[in-house]
Amino acid sequence: MTKYSITIYVYGRVQGVGFRYQTYRWAKKNKLVGYVRNMNDGSVKIVACGNDGQIKMLIHWLEQGGPLSAKIEHFQSQFCEVEEMNNFSIRH
Repeated sequence: MTKYSITIYVYGRVQGVGFRYQTYRWAKKNKLVGYVRNMNDGSVKIVACGNDGQIKMLIHWLEQGGPLSAKIEHFQSQFCEVEEMNNFSIRH
C-alpha cells in the first residue's frame, strides 16, 4: 500500500483551544503517524503520513472544522517527502 506524507498549515483560532491534543487523538484513532505543533505565527502545523484514504479523511475532518473548540479559517496543504515515523506526537 502506498504511503503519502502531507504537511498542513491550519489558520484561525487554533492555538490555546486544545487543537493539538484533539488532532493527536484523531490521528491516533485513524492510525496516522506524524506530528502536530504550534507555529510562531499563530498557525498549527500538521505533518501526517498514511495511505490515500487516511490522508483524505484527515483533509475532510479539517474541512468539517476539526476539533469543536477550534475555528479554522483556512488551511494550506502540500504533499512532502515521506518521513520514517512510527507514531503520532505533539511537538513543542
